[in-house]
Amino acid sequence: MSLATDNVAPIDGVHVPVWVDWDRQPVSVHGDDREELEALILHLKSQYNLRKRSLVMEDRENGGFLFFLYQSCDPRWIMAYLTEDRS
Repeated sequence: MSLATDNVAPIDGVHVPVWVDWDRQPVSVHGDDREELEALILHLKSQYNLRKRSLVMEDRENGGFLFFLYQSCDPRWIMAYLTEDRS
């Protein structure tokens, strides 16, 4: 089963730019856009002092990109980034 996000239907009409696999250790954060993941990393670092993570790399299994989190991350922190107005 492929977990690529390019043909996933939007949830309530909203395309989610990233998805998180909370069921693995370390937690992995996936997305189609490297710059979007880098922006999320900067948000987590500046707002919540989250520093223990990998670099963004190509996701060879599912396509797109991913990074790993090596410290605790509250799911609300990522949701806050995804719902903030960045226009």
